[in-house]
Amino acid sequence: MTGEAADAGIDDAAPGRPRLVGVDDERFTGAELRRLTARVRAHNLPTDPGRVALDVGEVVISLALVALYVWGFGAPVRELLESDATRFGLGPGLVQALVLALAVVAGAVLALRLGPAGLPAAGVRWWVPTPADRAGLVSPSVVRSVLVGVGAGLVVGGVPAAFVGVGLAGIAADAALGGSLGLVVVAGAGVLQVTGGASGSWLGRVLEVLLAAVPVAGLGLALWAPAWGAWAVPWDVPAALGVAGGVALVAWARRLDRLRAGELRARASATMQASAALLSLDGGGVTRALGAGPTASRAFRWVPGTARGPVSALLAADATLLLRSPAALAGLVALAAAGAVAVQVPVLSAGIGLWAVLACVGYAGALSGAGGLRAAGENPRLDSLVPLGARTTRAVRTVWPVLAAVVVLVLVAVVSGGGQWIAVAAPAAVVLGAAAVRAAYRGPVPWDVPMSATPAGAFPTGLVLHQLKGPDVALLGTIPLAWAVVSGVTPGLVVAQVTAAVLAVYRASR
Repeated sequence: MTGEAADAGIDDAAPGRPRLVGVDDERFTGAELRRLTARVRAHNLPTDPGRVALDVGEVVISLALVALYVWGFGAPVRELLESDATRFGLGPGLVQALVLALAVVAGAVLALRLGPAGLPAAGVRWWVPTPADRAGLVSPSVVRSVLVGVGAGLVVGGVPAAFVGVGLAGIAADAALGGSLGLVVVAGAGVLQVTGGASGSWLGRVLEVLLAAVPVAGLGLALWAPAWGAWAVPWDVPAALGVAGGVALVAWARRLDRLRAGELRARASATMQASAALLSLDGGGVTRALGAGPTASRAFRWVPGTARGPVSALLAADATLLLRSPAALAGLVALAAAGAVAVQVPVLSAGIGLWAVLACVGYAGALSGAGGLRAAGENPRLDSLVPLGARTTRAVRTVWPVLAAVVVLVLVAVVSGGGQWIAVAAPAAVVLGAAAVRAAYRGPVPWDVPMSATPAGAFPTGLVLHQLKGPDVALLGTIPLAWAVVSGVTPGLVVAQVTAAVLAVYRASR
């Protein structure tokens, strides 16, 4: 090749057929490609300095309001914890520990499933096929993930300390503990992402079990351990965790070029689906985007063999789906433990507070047992494969959500010693199961419904009506239960609750 041809990037080895060749020195790095795209975007959509200043001002005002709310709610929370008439060991220190543990495990689950390093969908489509280095492409997402993890940890560590009355030095130490834990979680998930350790499903299942075990451990500590006073960690602990997080961050940053294109595409797809589901308030969509569905397993192979007809086949299929979902099974235990802890707080141990706890944990338990219903609601062809009518199919599918709600409410009654209302809570569980059926079959959001104009902006009427399908039955159908926990259980209230259960099943089956 001649010098002129090499300078022009033309290969003259085949006379008459020149071809372009790449020159390493002229290739874009990942950072250069991102800056070029940003300049093109800024040229097409020029920024408005006034709008930027307005957005920054809104953020500052919002943070100031949140700080004022936290300061204002601190005194009532401390009075609530100090006025524990039930002598339950739910001290302020245990509240701090539970909040921090739940946040750490939930953050680990989220970071592991989404992946802290990634690209938007457009970046995966246009940037990944180029020879640009992956580290330069994904570095902004790394910075954002670290900032989000540390910021969330600061809030999770500092806010409970402020609520329970820790001094300013203690609040700063607990906030530093949360921030360092957030750094460890994000950097550790990043190391697993670049080394391929996050692709296995076993770690996700372990984290799901740990997430469900936190309320159970909290219940055990509250029942059999003395009450914990408010605490503040010594500064050595967050310092050591910060060093460990920094080491993991360096190891993660050095291996960013190992990110595979498939990993980036999966992360972009999951992030897009989760964002769309959050905007439409679709909890099932968020679960599907995060990959929290049932896991393939050969356990309970005998359950499908018990089917002897269409009804038993439908029940066996839903039972198999539930038994092969460790997150759902662990969630039922966690919900029962959380309900047992909640009803020990004086304001939630009787009256409307008790009804709110029972209705919430019971409805959440029914939703945990409605995995088969949600799958059928998303794909109506599943129900058409069963030789049963549509109403009969929905009525049969109510069985497992009802049993899940019954399990949660019975466990709450046993642990809290409040079995006097179980005669009304049992038919109320049928109402909650029917509400879960109605929620599973509510279909897509009717976006064609006109929006309502309010002083705060447009109100998405169709979205709100869509989300009320299910909770409306749970709210109206448990009014006899609310009456019973306020004024006492009577035969008339039992009959009213049974009638409400029958009407709820009839409404859900239609």
